[in-house]
Amino acid sequence: MTTDRTCEGISYTLKRNRRQRNLRLHISSEGKVIVSAPYFASISEIDAFVSGSSDWIARHTGKVSFHDYETGDFVPYLGRKMTLLVIEGKVARYDIVDDKIIITSKNQDIKKIKEIIRKLYVETVEKVLKERVPFWCRTIGVDVPEFGVNRAKGKWGVCYPQEKRLYLSYMCATLPEDLMDMTVLHEVCHLRFRGHGRDFWNLMKANMGDLDERKTRLSEITKSGWTYNIV
Repeated sequence: MTTDRTCEGISYTLKRNRRQRNLRLHISSEGKVIVSAPYFASISEIDAFVSGSSDWIARHTGKVSFHDYETGDFVPYLGRKMTLLVIEGKVARYDIVDDKIIITSKNQDIKKIKEIIRKLYVETVEKVLKERVPFWCRTIGVDVPEFGVNRAKGKWGVCYPQEKRLYLSYMCATLPEDLMDMTVLHEVCHLRFRGHGRDFWNLMKANMGDLDERKTRLSEITKSGWTYNIV
């Protein structure tokens, strides 16, 4: 169930989820405020949650960049701002040349261009997963799980230890490669330790000496909002 609401001047979309236990808030790729809530949460409780998050909302909605998906726009890719070049052609494809992402499409509408950028992101993350998941599994001594790419925007990665599955968001393609690798290691380590306790972080640090520096950089990127409103 989805409804649009306003609380103290903040417009937000409320989504009820039967399986959810806690209130969650995120900014969509279009800059809209989305609140996910369990069915038992009252409207007054949800409004109070939104009101209490007003400073965070103000900071992050103001960071959502405008994209027209025309030549000259920018596309975040592997930690860089790449210049977008859109050209007409019969076969839809992407190419990367120096600091440019070249999108070829017969139908040069925004929907099609975004679809091609998403394909670039998915295939980039798939390539990293195929190389790094087996490597990190061998390194820390766990079996290689089922892995893949999902469409999540609220989390860089997720692991289901019991099912031996892990996924990275296709938006990881916007990260520098070393931070994407850290995200892979993070999820692989959850195959050994489910939570984020001392044993988990000790395992991470034992395999990545500059872990703290990478975590700080990832946090800064996450808070900056520069990957919002892309695809």
